[in-house]
Amino acid sequence: MSLTQNQPQQEQDIYLYDVINTLRRRWKAFMTGFLVVFVPALLYTFLIKPVYEATSTLYVKEETAKFDINEVLMPGSTSPVEAEMEILKSRTIAEQVVRELHLDLQIEPSSSDASCRVMTFLSNDTSSYYLLTLTGSDTYVIENDNGRKLGIGKSNLPFWSSELTLQAKIKGKKGDSFKLTHLNFNKVVEDLREATTVNEAAKLTNVISVSCQNTDPELSGKIVNTMVQIYLNKSLIFKTQEASRSVNFIEEQLQGIKDDLNKAELALQQYKSSSGVVLLDSEAQELIKSFSELEKDRTGINLQKKQIEFALASQQESLSQGKSYSPAVMKDDPLVADMAKQLSELEVQKRSLLVEYTMNHPAVQTIQAQIDELQRKIRGTYETALHNMSKQESDILIRLAKYEQKMREIPVEERDLARYTRVAKVSADIYTFLLQKHEEARISKASTISNINIIDTAITPDVPIKPEILKYLAIGLLFGLMTGCGLALYAEYIDDSVKNEAEAKKLLGFTHLATIPHIGSNDDNPQNSANFAIIAHTDPRSAATEAFRAVRTGIHFSTINQNKQVIMLTSAFPGEGKSTISSNIAVIMAQTGVRTLLIDCDMHKSVLHKWMEINKAPGLSDVLVNDVNLIDVLHQTSIPNLSFLPSGTTPPNPSILLGSSAMRELIERVRGMYDQIIIDAPPILPVADTVVLTSLANIVLLVMESARVPSKAALRIRELLSSAHAPVAGFVFNNKTMNGMNYGYNYGYDYGYGREKDLLNKKRKQ
Repeated sequence: MSLTQNQPQQEQDIYLYDVINTLRRRWKAFMTGFLVVFVPALLYTFLIKPVYEATSTLYVKEETAKFDINEVLMPGSTSPVEAEMEILKSRTIAEQVVRELHLDLQIEPSSSDASCRVMTFLSNDTSSYYLLTLTGSDTYVIENDNGRKLGIGKSNLPFWSSELTLQAKIKGKKGDSFKLTHLNFNKVVEDLREATTVNEAAKLTNVISVSCQNTDPELSGKIVNTMVQIYLNKSLIFKTQEASRSVNFIEEQLQGIKDDLNKAELALQQYKSSSGVVLLDSEAQELIKSFSELEKDRTGINLQKKQIEFALASQQESLSQGKSYSPAVMKDDPLVADMAKQLSELEVQKRSLLVEYTMNHPAVQTIQAQIDELQRKIRGTYETALHNMSKQESDILIRLAKYEQKMREIPVEERDLARYTRVAKVSADIYTFLLQKHEEARISKASTISNINIIDTAITPDVPIKPEILKYLAIGLLFGLMTGCGLALYAEYIDDSVKNEAEAKKLLGFTHLATIPHIGSNDDNPQNSANFAIIAHTDPRSAATEAFRAVRTGIHFSTINQNKQVIMLTSAFPGEGKSTISSNIAVIMAQTGVRTLLIDCDMHKSVLHKWMEINKAPGLSDVLVNDVNLIDVLHQTSIPNLSFLPSGTTPPNPSILLGSSAMRELIERVRGMYDQIIIDAPPILPVADTVVLTSLANIVLLVMESARVPSKAALRIRELLSSAHAPVAGFVFNNKTMNGMNYGYNYGYDYGYGREKDLLNKKRKQ
């Protein structure tokens, strides 16, 4: 594979590594964002009350049209599953559940061992709560929110007062109390509807799943079962509504006919006793029989008219609720029976289309238009039947009038007996006819069953569905990481500090000599700071040592044909690793056999003497004020070819001493004593010492720590060094705190040195 083919992958790796380094640099921002999101998620997961879900399943059976001639009046409407689900989710059902289970009553027991179940609660008082306090094993005292005693109640028995009606089953010990708070009814109803889920278990199965979530597992099961039972009762009431109307109408008619029959029979007996006439001739008997038949036909027509009127009312009610209505009367009529069959087929086609389309689809609208047209035809058929029955009733009235005229032609002695006999006969026949129809209607009503069957009742759930600990923690972890990364990257975005060599080179305009990687400790005792502060001596095969050698090489090639005997190192701020780099460059120089002198000119904050294990004073400052001789403070270190001049006693005015002629004379003197002089100068921005020292150096190196120096500070450094005409050879980028880029300077440079060092350490311990 060619190099050009590998290049995109390398660029991607470098970009990912940049992001990782950014997160390392901004670990505080990352942890802040992560904890702000993850800790609340963690607390929510473990502090939230467990939520349980109880479920019941119902089967909605398809209804088919019934063609029983003896059926009086039966609802044959088919309710689609969608309509049944909407009824289950209705506010009316939820309100009845809240009332039946007293969900709008909050019960707060004073003890976890005490329990209270309310069966009846009616209050006409404005008290916000009532307090029940046990005075015995099953007796309690009731007080309102003002502390006024309402009376003494007993568990499981009703309690009445002018303000409150209560029946509750209470368990607990003497002294336990229960606070009964009446919650906002509408709010409780809405909360119940939100906690309830009604949906079809699977398409075309006609199986409805009813679920409810609650923190009380037992209550969740009660809510679902109560809701289902209320729904079934309502469904059955709706389906028997027409039949109930018919039965009630016949019962009203029966009561009136029964009274008329009793009066007619009593009047007939009294007339026979008083007149002595007990028999009618055959002509009168035949006339009375005809009267009775016509009156019975008239009563039957009136009953059929009422049934059709009830059917029309049921059809209008069903259509207003979006339900389909199937004819329930006149099913012996072939036209009505055919329309009922067509309705059933169209409903099946409509439901099949609704699986894939909505009600607005043209195909569904076409089927719906045909259904609407059939409903109009059914209504027209019923209205025509009513009109025809009215005409039949008029014909019967005309015929009755003719028979009435014939009755007047009967002899006077028999006329009154015929009149009494006719009333009794007609009343008896009509009463018998209505009894028969009443029994048929009652049987038809009793045979009406709901098309909704319960498959599974809700049981008390054992395992909560919320919180899903692993899921919540995973979500919290994911969003925490995203927030942490986002905050870290945002902090990086608004941070104008110099983070890499390219930025530094662009701002400073100096040559980049080398990048010093993070220096760790390879020593068994990390408390010994000299082991990693002078790592070029303690670990000559480390990546950092190779970087210091790169600095030496960079100095050589950047100052060809120039004097580079005196090298000064400075930085923008304290703590950027300037002294560490100075000491290690001095070690590298000494390792080449060059006589090297390391001078600590940082009189403000000197640290080199600790690493060299040499006293700070007397030193440079003492020489400059003529307190000691130079030869007395030049110390030969444990490193061959490396001498060290400590900073000495801290003076009140270091810049005056460093800018004095004595300092210039000292540098000129040591030039003749050493081949290489390394000056560790103070930082350039806080103090003016460095600007003074630049005139004494042949080469100035600037040390810059990654992600430490703002861009404006870098520009200020450039301005100061430029105005001082400092001989800047370049800058060294220091990844002191691992905040910058790490380009991996190891490249396998140990050559087994680490293993050799481990063996030497083992021998020393032995």
